[in-house]
Formats: sequence, structure tokens, C-alpha cells
Amino acid sequence: MSNQATGHPLQAQVVTGGAAGGNTLVRRTLCVHVSGSLANLALAGPQAGMWKAASGKEPLMFCPTLQGDVDPGQTVDNNRHGVVRSVTVLEQESTFPFLLGVSISCVPAAEVTDLGETYAYTVLPRSRLAAPQTVYACDPSVHESSVWRQNYSEWNTHNLEAHGVMDVTNQPYVFVHMGHPVIGLLRHNADLIGCDIDKQAKIDGQYYKVTRQVLATCCDTLRKSVLSKMQTHDLNLFSLQLHRLNAAGWDDFGDAALQDFHAKAKWTDAELDQQKEHHLRQFVTTPYRYTARLQIEYEVPTAAAGA
Repeated sequence: MSNQATGHPLQAQVVTGGAAGGNTLVRRTLCVHVSGSLANLALAGPQAGMWKAASGKEPLMFCPTLQGDVDPGQTVDNNRHGVVRSVTVLEQESTFPFLLGVSISCVPAAEVTDLGETYAYTVLPRSRLAAPQTVYACDPSVHESSVWRQNYSEWNTHNLEAHGVMDVTNQPYVFVHMGHPVIGLLRHNADLIGCDIDKQAKIDGQYYKVTRQVLATCCDTLRKSVLSKMQTHDLNLFSLQLHRLNAAGWDDFGDAALQDFHAKAKWTDAELDQQKEHHLRQFVTTPYRYTARLQIEYEVPTAAAGA
């Protein structure tokens, strides 16, 4: 292919007809349970209020099927390239006496407090939610990039110029495999660049001759228009964590500590102080819990389905 790179921007929003691979769409429901007293949560440090898979069980949590044998190594590798489409809280219950902020490792923050703290969602004190609530849904660009994941799962931002490309020493051109995303981009932009890639002769029936300049322009376009929008996450590291709002420590009293305290008129000052102390001690030592059923819809490389 001898034409020069066009002066107009290549359109990369639709790139089809690539190589094998693809992805498997999975819908998984997670049963989340976090419990503990405020005193114990305060002692837990950065890990306080966190829920994640038990050690060694990460491959099972997000593998495409919960039935049959699972190859842990294969599943771990494929789970590293997960794409979360949506997260829905099917139901939840909190016995904590104050507002909670919930962060999820693969979900962007969508709620903000007056102090600028951001969370995937928040939970009201002593509340129960029985109606499903969608806390995250991917934007249209993620759906568009699924075309890439379906057809070009072998390629990423680091190997565009190498994988499926045969270098020709001291020549202004290279040979690019017909399944390479650059060929798909050139095919999609045939009218723009004034050249139909499908009318070009193939080398060994598999490779097209492409100038280095065209290859560089196409790779740059794919990185900016497609790969920059690929929101992949390592599902093996999935975690959910509870936080107390407004930067308060877990064992800070705040307004919530005495909201259920009711003094009796007959108490003396000494008895009032004693009852307050007892109430505050119970406030930080009573076990609280947060339970939820989270439905997550996500994609993983199809190869994991055979694990």
C-alpha cells in the first residue's frame, strides 16, 4: 500500500472484521457482608470495612461459570482484563447508626458529600433497601469499544506496531496481517484515504503491504480514539469498602453517638454522666453489620470460558 497518510483524521469509532478471541458477557451476584464494632473497625486501619474474595478464591468469584473445573492460572489471567458494564444493588441492609459511603474498586464515584468526598454510593443509617438500584452503568464508549474486544482482543496499546506486523529492514513499508486492527481501520476509511485495502494484493495470502507512515498514523488514531476508552479492570483485585462520611474515624462519637440517648428527669448529675459513659461505651462496642446483594455484569476474554 503506497498511498501517504491522509491529512484528515481517520474515523475509528467503528472497526470490525478482525481476528479471533472475543469476550464472554457474565452476570454475577455477590453476597457482601461486613460486620464489626466501631472499636474493632478503628483498629483495622486502612483495611477497615473492606469486603473481597477470600485468599485463593479470587479466580472463582469472577470466572464465567460456577460449574465444572476451573483452571486458576487461566482464569486469573483473563480476569485481569475484565470490563464492568453495570453494578446494581439488588437489596441491602445496614444497622450502622450513621451514614456510610461505599467505594468499589472497579466503579467510579457517583455520589459526593458537602466536603467533596466521593463514593460509588451511600447508605442511610439503620436502613433497608429492597428495590434494585443501579449504581453504575458504563457509558456508550464502552459499548463501542466492545467491538474492539470482540474482534481484536490480541492487540493492545503496547503491541500495535509489533503483533501481526512483519518488519522489512531498510524499507519504507512493512507487512501487516489481514486480521490486524490497522487493516480494519483502513477498510473502514476507504473513501477518506482514497484506497480500498481489499483490492490490494496480499503477501502469502495473509499480509498487506503498508507504508510505515500509514501504520504510524493508524496506530496513533487507534490509541487515541479506541484504546484510550478501554476501561478494563483486574477483577482479581475486586473489593468493596465501607467508609464513615466526613472524614470521621470509626470510633468518633459525633452527633450519632447520643442520638438514641434519653436522659431521665430523676437522674442526678453523677447518674447522668454515668449513663452517658455507659451509652457511649456501648456505641463503640456494639457489633454492627452491612449486608448487600450486588449484581455485576461484566465481560472477560472468551478464552476464560474454557477454563
